[in-house]
Amino acid sequence: MISILLNILLIIILGIIQISFLTTWLFPVNGLNLILSLVIFVTVILSYQRGLWWGLGGGIFLELYSNLAFGVVTVSLMLTVILLNLLFNNFFTNRSFYSLLILGFIGTISYNFLIVLLNLLTIIIGFDAISINFNFWTYFFWQPFLNLIILTIIFFTYHISTGRLRNIFLSHPFYEA
Repeated sequence: MISILLNILLIIILGIIQISFLTTWLFPVNGLNLILSLVIFVTVILSYQRGLWWGLGGGIFLELYSNLAFGVVTVSLMLTVILLNLLFNNFFTNRSFYSLLILGFIGTISYNFLIVLLNLLTIIIGFDAISINFNFWTYFFWQPFLNLIILTIIFFTYHISTGRLRNIFLSHPFYEA
């Protein structure tokens, strides 16, 4: 129960930092998406199930401050987590730094593509959706680049603070820490 409350509190704190502080900074830093970076990290490094919960919680929190149709951000985060899990299980078998970077890039691009696609779908269906201010360079160049920097910082912080990821290529039980 305490773990669930701590995760919810962390999602709220990161969401407040993202919405209150990062959006007021200058271009290109205002395109940074902390919730997406943490969801990708949790999905790839920790566990798929926890990544789904983080995607749901972070998506619902970001929906409160989004000008898109309700559900677009949450569905995009959830589909991104599902895509990352599919790619991780079938192509990337270890929880290495390089796997995290590649999946982080794919996850950020797919998240932004899904946001645009779902927003267009809500407009076609006829919901009163506000069209997003689509800036190609922000969504498909700067945000993946900045999210990869954040993922690098998170990975090495996690790597240094816990001794878990040191023997990722050795699968023999004798070598595991």
